[in-house]
Amino acid sequence: MRKKGWLVAVTAVILLMAAVPVQAESPSTEETTVKTVSSLTPTVTSRLEEAVRKLAGSEAFTFDTVMDMGKTWIVEGELKDVTAVFQTEYNKVNSRVESTTLRYKIESVDQVLPSELKKKVLKAIESFDKDKKLEFEAFWRVHSPYQNNEPKDYWVFWGAGDSSSSLYVDIADENRISIHAEYPIGDVSSRLVTRAENALRNTWGKSVAIAHASRHKDEADGSFYWLFEDANETSSVKIGAVTGRVLKVSTPQTDWKSDRDFAASFSVPKYAPEQAKKAVAAKAKRLFNMSLSGYSVKTEQNTYTFTRKGQATLTAKINKKGVFYELSLVPSNGKLQ
Repeated sequence: MRKKGWLVAVTAVILLMAAVPVQAESPSTEETTVKTVSSLTPTVTSRLEEAVRKLAGSEAFTFDTVMDMGKTWIVEGELKDVTAVFQTEYNKVNSRVESTTLRYKIESVDQVLPSELKKKVLKAIESFDKDKKLEFEAFWRVHSPYQNNEPKDYWVFWGAGDSSSSLYVDIADENRISIHAEYPIGDVSSRLVTRAENALRNTWGKSVAIAHASRHKDEADGSFYWLFEDANETSSVKIGAVTGRVLKVSTPQTDWKSDRDFAASFSVPKYAPEQAKKAVAAKAKRLFNMSLSGYSVKTEQNTYTFTRKGQATLTAKINKKGVFYELSLVPSNGKLQ
C-alpha cells in the first residue's frame, strides 16, 4: 500500500476484516458494542489466553477491552513486561480464535526477537539496499491460521516515518524473509526508469511515464527485482535488481468483456506454433534480446509458453486481436534477479 498513516490504516483493516463475516449471506445490521472482559465465557477466555501465550511466551498480559462485532469478538490487551499491545479475534460461529497479533515498538526488538533471528533480519536489511538502509518503527508477531493468503504465522516489520516498506519473516517456512520497499522515483537510477519506459513503449507502441517504483526480495524463491508502474498502476515492468534485465512487461490491452467472452475467444488457438514465434519474435528481441530459434511452443487459452532446454522460458499473453500485451521471462535458473 502507498504509505500514508499506514500503521493506523493496517490496524483499521484488521478491525474491518474481523467485523465482516467470511460467509455472510447478506450485509450485517448488527452494531458494534463494547463489552467487559468478564462477559466472556471461561472457555472463550481460556482459548484467547492460550492464543496470546503461544506468541508472547512467558510474558504476563492482561485483557483490556472487548468489542462485540456480531459474529466475532475483538479482544485487545497489553503485555506487562514489554511495551506492547495485542489484538485477538474470536469467531463465535466457528468457536475458534481466528487471529492473534502482538504489536511492538522497534525499541523492543533486542528484548523480544531471538538473537539468531535478529542477526538474520539485520543481514537481510543490509543486503537489500547497500545505498539506502531500511529503517523500521514497529514490528508485529502474527498468527492467523485460517486466512487464505500466506504467510499465516510470521513476524512483520513496518517502515519508519512515511516509508512504505515491510519485512516479513515466515516462521512456518524456516524463517524465510521477504522484503518490500517503495521508492520515490527521484531516488531510483534514471537508467532503470528509462529502461522500464522503453519496455512499455516496445510492448504497447506508446509512451508511458513511470510514476511508482518498488523493490522486492524473497528468500523463498530467490527473486530480487524492481517493479515499475504507471500512475494508474495498470502498466508495469519488472527489472532484475542483480542483472538489470527486463523480466516482465504488462500493459492494459485486454479486450474481452467477460469470462464467457474470454473462454469463447480463446477456445481455439489463434496462432499455430510457428505463427506464434513469428508474431512475438520482434518483441522478444527488443525486450529480452532473445531469439526464439529452436524453441517449442505450448498454448493454453490466450497464453503462449516458449521453452528450450537450458534456456530462459518466455510466457506471452494475447488479447482478442492477437496482440501480445504481457510478456514474462524466467531465466534458466528460475530466479527473477
